[in-house]
Amino acid sequence: MVELLAPAGQIESGYAAFNYGADAVYLGLTHFSARAEAQNFTPELFNGFVRYAHELHKKVLVAVNTVFFEDEKATLIDTLQVIESAKADGVIVQDLGTARLIKKYFPSLRLHASTQMAVHNRDGVEALRDMGFKRVVLARELTLDEITDICRVPDIEKEVFIHGALCYCYSGLCLFSSVYAKRSANRGKCVYPCREVFRIDGQSKHIFSMKDLAQNENVRLLEQAGVTALKIEGRKKSPLYVGAVTDYYRSILDGEKNTKVLENKKNNISCIFSRPTTDLYLKKRKNFNVVDPDIVGHRGLLIGSVESFSVYGKEKYIRFKTNADIGRYDGIQIDLPEVEKPFGFSAQALRVKGKNVFEAKAGNSVEIVLPSAVPFIPVGAKVYLSSCGMVKKAYPFVKPKENAPLIAAVRVKVVVDEHQMTACAEGQSVSVAGDFPVAQSFETVQKAIHEAFLKTGGTGLVLEKIKIENPKKLFVPVSVLNDLRRKLYELIAKNAQQNEKNKKEEQKENILKREALPFVDVKTSVSYSIKTDDPDFAAALENEEKINEIVFELSEETQTDFFSSFAKDKIRFALPCVARAWEIQKLKDKAESLISAGFKKFEIANVWGIAFLKNKNVSFSVDWPMYVANSCAARAVLELKADYFVVSPETPDPQGLFSAFPDQAAGLIYQDMPLFVSETCPYAAINGKCQNCGGNRQEKMTSRYGTFLSVMKNCRHFLLAEKPVLKKREIINAGAKILRVEFLRRSDDVVEKMKILRRLIQN
Repeated sequence: MVELLAPAGQIESGYAAFNYGADAVYLGLTHFSARAEAQNFTPELFNGFVRYAHELHKKVLVAVNTVFFEDEKATLIDTLQVIESAKADGVIVQDLGTARLIKKYFPSLRLHASTQMAVHNRDGVEALRDMGFKRVVLARELTLDEITDICRVPDIEKEVFIHGALCYCYSGLCLFSSVYAKRSANRGKCVYPCREVFRIDGQSKHIFSMKDLAQNENVRLLEQAGVTALKIEGRKKSPLYVGAVTDYYRSILDGEKNTKVLENKKNNISCIFSRPTTDLYLKKRKNFNVVDPDIVGHRGLLIGSVESFSVYGKEKYIRFKTNADIGRYDGIQIDLPEVEKPFGFSAQALRVKGKNVFEAKAGNSVEIVLPSAVPFIPVGAKVYLSSCGMVKKAYPFVKPKENAPLIAAVRVKVVVDEHQMTACAEGQSVSVAGDFPVAQSFETVQKAIHEAFLKTGGTGLVLEKIKIENPKKLFVPVSVLNDLRRKLYELIAKNAQQNEKNKKEEQKENILKREALPFVDVKTSVSYSIKTDDPDFAAALENEEKINEIVFELSEETQTDFFSSFAKDKIRFALPCVARAWEIQKLKDKAESLISAGFKKFEIANVWGIAFLKNKNVSFSVDWPMYVANSCAARAVLELKADYFVVSPETPDPQGLFSAFPDQAAGLIYQDMPLFVSETCPYAAINGKCQNCGGNRQEKMTSRYGTFLSVMKNCRHFLLAEKPVLKKREIINAGAKILRVEFLRRSDDVVEKMKILRRLIQN
């Protein structure tokens, strides 16, 4: 049976999820969560919640799905220790360094690949399986055919998103927030610049503002395709939202046939939080109706359109026929022309048939009083129910008493004689003096002792077994039993906690010692690696003596014969980061052709390249979208036999990597950084129609963040900054010996590119 996986940005959301049918929840701790600004879980809350989930035979998955930096390694180890101690059911990761630490030092933890790894084809899934991952969260952009094909890959589970907010960009391939707001999406701190207004083709629109995903009954198709888990997005949403969405999909998966029941549950979700929805690309590769270009934020449930206005005394009312029940003080929103956010207010007064009412039923012609300050509202404006008192009461859930972290199951021995009672467990012993007379009822005394030691309170201990030695059948007062039990359990808990702390500190110090950055005193001269997707520019680079390596990015249009005369030791062929089902075979054919011609050097930018190049008798380098930002990730890719890696441009202090890996760490000194990589066309977003541009286009656009270059290549969209990023001085000062220069996607001519390159090399 397919698993329904719900979000828990706070513990109440977790309770709501389980109450309304989730089989598992995913959550984040206080560090390394891609929803850093969700409430998240402290270690204490987390431990107790995992115990609670396991008592219900439910699962808890933990998102440790951000890129980490070198100075955060100790904190990451602390986090993994907490997860291991709690016996969580899986760890969702993006960073290959995190995955390496888990496999090497925390092998009991189950590895899940985050959607932040942008896994989008069979090869990527096979690569992760071979690297020890047990589950992969697939990219949201996939079609049902692609998902069905991927589900045929054995020995690894597949998880897909079915509901919630969508990124415009492939998750994990967005640098916009990082570059322009210094808040990285790969660090869980995105400021959502995709929701901003952009000016393009003479119009100001929210061309990157995606509708919300809602697969609804399509989840049955995904279940039939062989998907392991269906995932609801929303770790920053309320427990009410989590409960309602979980309940809705639980009903579908359980085979609810009453369409009115399902429609009501769907409407409830709209009242809590909703944007317009889409099934994205599940049923068709090209869907031009996935963006909401005019309005941002929560809309609500559409309940009618303004028909007329009326005035009673000094108060003005709107009148419309409602298709849902409305109560006094419910939230109302109205779409306004040329305004990006609806006008919202509380329904302070309702009238039906000229009378004041507390509730208007669906089908009524209702009048709702407007606030004193109100903008122009035209007849025909859409009216939404944006919050509803009845809906807020429709999803109660039980909040259990919070479990203390489980420390140990104890076996207690109790000995009673005339003047002393002693209790022993876990190497600890406590005694209480007293004069204990013979009991009137020996069975009652034995039962009282047993019941007293069953009460472990908030110590985190569980009584596994008790042995009572009371040969003279003496009576012991309950107050003495409670005192003895309390002292023993407090001593055991304190000792166990200290032992556990010491054990973890020792483990952490050992890991940090083994994973410390090495010091390499190697004198290496500077070399230049130039990456391009322009064959004519690649040809011009061949005779440049100062250029050590040409890296050419393959595409469906690449003519492999063009490179037949290139020096095989100077050129490296790059597999693109994204290669979907309809293009990957052509790319593989071109790569195979080059290998057959004797070319042996390649580059990968996504894990799919690992599986494709396996057993090909070629070498490969790793480009920056695989996010080598720490020494653990560096070691991970080098253990995959990479020649070298390009350090992530988000790394705040790359000096340590350049020093530790002088012959394997390349630094980007010039780059057209792709802020977005997306399957969604921004031009079609304006009116929901294909613009018939042939799939290749280059235009400037602006927003409050500045001017950008929008590039379409074969209907895939790349958003570039107005000017390339130049960081030669910083990268050289940091100690890089391999200098990477990128000329990708921007349509400058070869002469201009050569001028720029020569200035870079000479200065």
